Amino acid sequence: MSAEGHVRYEPHEKPSHLLSAGLGAQIAVLIVTGIMITPLVVSRAAGLDAGTTSWLVFAALLACGLSSWLQVSRIGIIGGGFVLFVGSNVAFVSVAVSAVESGGVPLLATLVCVASLSAFLFTAKMGALRKVLTPAVGGTVLMLMALSVAPVVWKMLKKVPDPFVGTSSVPIVFLATLLPIVLISLFGRKMIRLWAPLIGVVVGSSVAAAYGMVDASAVAAAPWIGLPQVGWPGLSLEFDHAFWALLPAFILITMVGCIETYADGIAVQRTSYRKPRPIDFRSVQGAINADGLGSFIAGALGTVPNTVYSMSVGVMELTGVAARRIGWWGGLFFILLAFSPKICAIVSSMPSPVAGAYILMILVLLFGHGLRMVNEEVMTFEVGIAVCLGFWVGVGFQGEFLYNEMMPEWAKLFLSNGTTSGGLTAIVVMLLLSFRKRSRDRASVPLNVSSLLELRPLVQTFCKRLAWDQKAENRLMLIAEEALLFLLENKEKSKNGEKPAQLHVKLSQIGNEAEIEYVSTPSNTNAESALQALSDVGEANAESEFSLRLLRGMAKEVKHLQYHGTDYLLLRVDSSS
Repeated sequence: MSAEGHVRYEPHEKPSHLLSAGLGAQIAVLIVTGIMITPLVVSRAAGLDAGTTSWLVFAALLACGLSSWLQVSRIGIIGGGFVLFVGSNVAFVSVAVSAVESGGVPLLATLVCVASLSAFLFTAKMGALRKVLTPAVGGTVLMLMALSVAPVVWKMLKKVPDPFVGTSSVPIVFLATLLPIVLISLFGRKMIRLWAPLIGVVVGSSVAAAYGMVDASAVAAAPWIGLPQVGWPGLSLEFDHAFWALLPAFILITMVGCIETYADGIAVQRTSYRKPRPIDFRSVQGAINADGLGSFIAGALGTVPNTVYSMSVGVMELTGVAARRIGWWGGLFFILLAFSPKICAIVSSMPSPVAGAYILMILVLLFGHGLRMVNEEVMTFEVGIAVCLGFWVGVGFQGEFLYNEMMPEWAKLFLSNGTTSGGLTAIVVMLLLSFRKRSRDRASVPLNVSSLLELRPLVQTFCKRLAWDQKAENRLMLIAEEALLFLLENKEKSKNGEKPAQLHVKLSQIGNEAEIEYVSTPSNTNAESALQALSDVGEANAESEFSLRLLRGMAKEVKHLQYHGTDYLLLRVDSSS
């Protein structure tokens, strides 16, 4: 979290256009290589011609520019209102190659469009899915993604013109790209580390050019301003067996992208303000929805899907500038670069060992990010089974060791992708675990004062089973009542005269503590924000804030997760005095 005073410009503030354009250009230069290399790798691995490759790169840049604009916007449920730059999603390389090989670019485009809609399903059920699609599951799928993309990289490292096959120049070019990235990442300062991938690509390409491995004729012939060599590839609307076999993998990777954007949406809020604020989960939903719409645009244009790049959060931390203007300028630069065939030709001329080394380093970072996601939650025995079983089932199917030959053709294509088979295995285990942990102490009541009478027997039964004493029971009951009154008061302010909404109550034991979970329709006040404001204003208006003061003094922890359509109010209570 940013220290107070480090943030120079908050999202709503307006630095000069010169400063905003400069920072936007800096981030665009950092990200543009990744945006262009991902479709380039897909094209080369699938054996596409130069004209189609130019379209994939053009459409990727255009889609990422538009998607970056969506992120800084907040139009209904679309956009988070923060600076989150968008780039091509390298996690889709393996399945994208399979799609192009099975049905060409039109099949890839259709799969991207359909799978992107799952992001909206994710945000609609984000509160409920948070206990199944956990960071541990996302991390497992992310590690499996890296494993599934690795074979594409190994092939690229050897894909060179005939005169260079078997010569020492190929590994030298590979190392000239990889070593600078590794060394700068290990020993460089924080700012220079952001430039490590681009520096590695420049050094590797320079060494390759010295060996004569780079064909500059296409670069010289390409105009600075223009359109791709070929037109829009179109969509495939046949929906044959290849579509249905690959769709689960596309959806699963999209879901993991949602989990990553979820984390980025939280991180950007923590670094964008001078003073700490409770996380606005409606903004996080907007960021994920913008990701989904951005990928839909990418698919409709006929290229690979995109996702939020965490690098933009790192740059924001370093510069202290979180103003939305940066996002508008950066997105504009992506769009302008899309209409420069010269830039596309420069990236397209990159030797395969250079592109392979770049993607390999990205896969290393993805695998490491997956490990960190797995460790974000406590690795209990049960979660360990979900993670490890999912990982090794994915490896088994990916390597065709788990009786793949005995399956029907559609199942082979479906399960042979380790990301799909391993990810689904982890999700199924987490679902079974959630059913086992389903609380018996739950009720659904109208959100009105009379429901206070129904809470007491629920709390009494719960405390009796936990052998809590009378004081602990009374404290738990008091907290439950005051939290309900807080929700009720906020509902009456905005929903006066309407039929009372339903309130879903659940009591759970977590170690020696109890957790009360209230699920209700949206409130017009966030309890965490209200408690923070209470601390700022002191003891003024003590009577009108009585419920909040009781919650602050008696609950160990209060979390109010507000989503579009649903609120989750979580209160942690200790059994001790």
